Amino acid sequence: MGLQNDLIHTYIQRHPKDAARHLESLSYPVVIDTLKNLESETIASVLEYYLPVPMAEVLKHFPPDLSAKVISHLSTTTARAVLRQFDTSTQSTLLSNLDPAIAPYLRRTLTHPDYTAGSLADPRVLTLSPDMTVAHALNHIGQESRQAIYYLYIIDHHTILHGVILMKELLAAHAETTLASIMNQNVKMVPASANAQDLLSHPAWQIYDSLPVVEQGKAFIGVLRYRTLKKFLEAHTNTRDPEFLSDALLQLWEAYSLSGIGLMTTLGEVLNATRDQKISREQEETK
Repeated sequence: MGLQNDLIHTYIQRHPKDAARHLESLSYPVVIDTLKNLESETIASVLEYYLPVPMAEVLKHFPPDLSAKVISHLSTTTARAVLRQFDTSTQSTLLSNLDPAIAPYLRRTLTHPDYTAGSLADPRVLTLSPDMTVAHALNHIGQESRQAIYYLYIIDHHTILHGVILMKELLAAHAETTLASIMNQNVKMVPASANAQDLLSHPAWQIYDSLPVVEQGKAFIGVLRYRTLKKFLEAHTNTRDPEFLSDALLQLWEAYSLSGIGLMTTLGEVLNATRDQKISREQEETK
C-alpha cells in the first residue's frame, strides 16, 4: 500500500487536473478510498480542480478535522464554493477547524446580505466542466441526479461561469463531444448583490424560470429560481421601502444588459414609477 500511495501522490502532484478528471469519473467509494490516506495538501491539490457538488460529497466522508485541513489548502474562491454546499451546522464545524489565517475571511464572505440575489440563490446545483465530454457529463449526472436541473451550468475549477447547456441538448449530443463546444456562452445572469425587488422585473423571467447568480468576476454561486424570488417577496411585501431601487436597477442594467431596448423600457417604467411614488410622498409631507 505504501508504494501505491507514493505513486498516487506523485501522479497527483504532477498532474492534478488530469487526476481530478479521472477521479470524477469513478464512484465515490473508490475516490474516497484513493484519497483518504494522502496528505491533506495533496488531497486539496486534486480537489481544487473538482466542482463544488462532487467535492463536497467527497469531503462529507472524511472526518471534519481532515476536511477542514483540505479546505484550508484550497483557494478562497474554491473554499467558499464548497462550504456553501453544506448545511449551516456543518459549515460552522468546518469553519471552527479551518486555518485561523483564512477562517474569519471565509466566515465573513460566505453569506450575502438579506434581500439580495446571493442570499436567495440555491448553491446546491449540479455544474459541469467545459472540458468534460458528453459521455463523462452524463455519467456525472447519473451520480448527482438530485442536483441536476433543466439548465446545466458550465463552470471551470475557479467556479467562473462559462456557459449553459439544456439537458435535452446534452442528451442529443455525440458522446465524445466536449461541453465547451456545444454550450451557449451567452448566459443570462444576475449579480449576487442585486436587490430581490429589482429582480422581479428582470426581463429574462419571460424566458427562463431560473437564472445563474454570480459574484464579481462571474464566479458562479448558485441559481435563483423565479418561484423562490416571488415567494420571498410575497412574504416580505411590507418590510422594505422601495425608494432605493433606482440605483440598483441602473447597476444591474449596466453590468448585465440582456435585452437591449426591452430592458431599457422596463428600467424606465420602474424608475418612473419609483420617482412618482417619491414625489407623491414629498407632496403629502409638505401639506
